[in-house]
Amino acid sequence: MMPPKRYVFWFIVASLSALFGEVAIGATLYPFFSPWGILVILPLYGLHTLVLASIVYRFGRPRFETLYLAGVIFGLYEAYITKIIWNPDWESPIQVGGISVLELLVIVFFWHPFMSFMMAVGTAELLTSRRKLLPEFVLKRPLLFAMVLGALESSNSPSPFHSFLSLASTLAVILLLVRWWMTGYEGENLDDLLPTLGELKFLVPILLAY
Repeated sequence: MMPPKRYVFWFIVASLSALFGEVAIGATLYPFFSPWGILVILPLYGLHTLVLASIVYRFGRPRFETLYLAGVIFGLYEAYITKIIWNPDWESPIQVGGISVLELLVIVFFWHPFMSFMMAVGTAELLTSRRKLLPEFVLKRPLLFAMVLGALESSNSPSPFHSFLSLASTLAVILLLVRWWMTGYEGENLDDLLPTLGELKFLVPILLAY
């Protein structure tokens, strides 16, 4: 039995969040081809993005402020789980009260709000009838944006080969999912594809369990 098409869209959203949040910085090179990626990265990033986006969109067309605040919540929760800010595995240059200040500013107030959340939701929206969330500088300069992401990804990759293979394999899976989604596409709005209130009652406890 084929899964409902909206669940395919959910998986695309999860994949985009993992792509921009993890693969783009080289933190997780192969989210679709490793146990850690399949069991932790994709579910965790997907649940974060779907739950927060659903809550934001339930109050009408979101503004930048509401999307950014949801992204900050994303960053705080993810950072708490991975101990990137609290009790990190490396020696942080500036710590106040046990909190790594530089990591807090970069990860919670920039990377996760913009990359893991807003870029993922905005890119997913390009597959729907509403296509306005991504800022114009990204839409008008996609090659420049891709070059910046490629430079960031290669900075943490063990070799150029792994850098290329990581991006190529991740994008290949996402493009296959997008092609599947676009088959029989009926012009749905993003609002209608995000989890409903009843589905949130199932997804939120799973997110909390992580």
